[in-house]
Amino acid sequence: MKKILSFVVLFAMTFTLLAQQQVKTQTVTIQTNGTCEQCKKIMMENIPQWPGVKECAYDMKTAKVTITFDAKNTNVDKLREGIRHLGYDADNVKADPEARAKLPKCCTAPKGSTGCGGGCGGCGHKH
Repeated sequence: MKKILSFVVLFAMTFTLLAQQQVKTQTVTIQTNGTCEQCKKIMMENIPQWPGVKECAYDMKTAKVTITFDAKNTNVDKLREGIRHLGYDADNVKADPEARAKLPKCCTAPKGSTGCGGGCGGCGHKH
């Protein structure tokens, strides 16, 4: 009987440890103020490199970025802050003004305009 009880206790402890080690994956969709293909490129080159980020997708029509991440390594606030430092708004977090000033002109032009004047390269606007 003691052997069975010991086995049950050992099994329960092992199961508990394994459950605690499982990655807690979460997905969040963040509204940005991206306007063009260049914005998408900037986000898709940067966000997937951040600690804890597993997947990232950017929707050009809505300017929303959907990020799947390991909640042990990052959180939604850190992701918003990272987007802010790329020069974009992230939900209610405003873009860092210095980072925004460094973006290509097409990325700061009003959505749907060709405010880049054709000189930015890769913005996706038809000039």
